[in-house]
Amino acid sequence: MSEVKYDQYGYKKKGGKRNPRPQLITILCVLLFAWGLWEIAFSYTGNTALSKSGVDTLYPAINALMMVFSFVGLSGVWSMEKWGPISFAVVVALKIVVDLLFGHFNPVYFIGFIPAAVFLLNIKKMRRTD
Repeated sequence: MSEVKYDQYGYKKKGGKRNPRPQLITILCVLLFAWGLWEIAFSYTGNTALSKSGVDTLYPAINALMMVFSFVGLSGVWSMEKWGPISFAVVVALKIVVDLLFGHFNPVYFIGFIPAAVFLLNIKKMRRTD
């Protein structure tokens, strides 16, 4: 069993070299982050916010919340932590369910499973959060 080392402030020292982030993951994270920002802006200004009334007016807020959750998953992927790909895949599935419930389903959102699969295939290169 290895000895835990602490710095001068009492925090654990990071041991070993971190795995470098593959370029594909970097590119996907940047593209997905940009798409998420566009999705948030579009959900408040596009036709989805203006053409419906009643309970469906909650859709822009719930859609923005789903994008924020996807940003949390992407931050985990970006920092190469194992919880990131799992949470991102869950959010992609929940986004499809939310869109079905509110009548905004678009089969294009199934494309979100492609980066989720890439992230999950690289989970062995990621580290556990201590």
